[in-house]
Amino acid sequence: MKIAIILNSFPKISEKFLLNHLIGLVNAGCDIHIFAARKFPQEPYHGIYYDNHMDRYTTWLGIPYKPLPRFLKAPVLFLRLLARNPRAAFEALKFGKYRTVAKNCKLLYFGNAFHGKHFDIVHCHFGPNGLIGTYLKECGYADRVITAFHGSDINSYPKRYGQDVYRILYEKCDLFTANTAYTRGKMVENGCDEQLIRIVPESLIASEYDGVDGSSRIPQSVLTVGRLEEKKGHTYALRAIAKIREFFPDLRYYMVGSGTLEKDLRDQATALGILDICDFVGSCTGEKVKEFYGTCEVFTLPSVTASNGDKEGQGLVIQEAQICGMPVVTTRHNGIPDGLLDGETGYLVEEADVDALADKLKVLLENEQLRRIFGEKGKVFVSSKYDIAVITKTLETCYNEVLETTAR
Repeated sequence: MKIAIILNSFPKISEKFLLNHLIGLVNAGCDIHIFAARKFPQEPYHGIYYDNHMDRYTTWLGIPYKPLPRFLKAPVLFLRLLARNPRAAFEALKFGKYRTVAKNCKLLYFGNAFHGKHFDIVHCHFGPNGLIGTYLKECGYADRVITAFHGSDINSYPKRYGQDVYRILYEKCDLFTANTAYTRGKMVENGCDEQLIRIVPESLIASEYDGVDGSSRIPQSVLTVGRLEEKKGHTYALRAIAKIREFFPDLRYYMVGSGTLEKDLRDQATALGILDICDFVGSCTGEKVKEFYGTCEVFTLPSVTASNGDKEGQGLVIQEAQICGMPVVTTRHNGIPDGLLDGETGYLVEEADVDALADKLKVLLENEQLRRIFGEKGKVFVSSKYDIAVITKTLETCYNEVLETTAR
């Protein structure tokens, strides 16, 4: 089968789950063709991107990130598409039907990129890209469309652009996937047919972490991996670290990731009197992140619902930490509870509950045997449920399912 993959920026350091997914499909022998709106400007990318030569499978459309240059090019793109496929040209102007992806001219770019091509399946990652897939199907460039929802596209996107923003997608798309049961529930609330949704978690490549043995961990060290933004909950982690500092003279807190809140978080750490034990590491490649997974003792991601409604999807870093033998402390937030065994591979606490977060961190930092037991169970749990080999088989089942059914 011939499969087109629709992405936004690719490759992107913070979306390694997409890279894992694509490598799994390539290794399974699937004939994939990646169409990305633009190439993410920040290099270096994850090593597995280079090792697997993912650029060979990718076409970058070069869609400008800023609106003005995108709009200035639109008339030329329309005329070019009009000469090639009049139906596709006029379909791209149906703003009421395709909403945001028509208004921002993306359909004109994708319509031109797909000229002369045809695919059995267009697999779109994130809901807005599903609207692009629906357009491509309507224009005859694809037989079937699958749309993968990852969390933010259903938690905050409809609130921003209207609860009916996905109306045509729900009517025309052949199958949907959700990374967690929580995401599936939100999709159903928004109007998606539950019978057309399959649970397909974000995956990792378990063998990639075989070299992480955890034999030389830094005593009394806590790790968070994630962008420095509100929904990741760093502010609560800092407060929890401040609460337990008196019990651990060598306590260190490592924050891997960058973001708009770095200055605010540094100021908070200063105010709490813990800046000297906090390391703001910045963005890292997967190889560097693995080093932190192998040398820190406890992992925490105290995710919360942001003030703008943004929420965590699955939190793949929680599975990455577990596959490396780290016990985790995280929150009962969205789909996160699906990704660990509470009381067996880690602990769940309520959102923004600093006391509970501090208590569970203290329990794990004090008990080496408990950390080891949780760590071993975590490896088994993640390998059996989230490894790319398992998830790729699930995706292939989805592909075969839509090919065997009548197009909507």
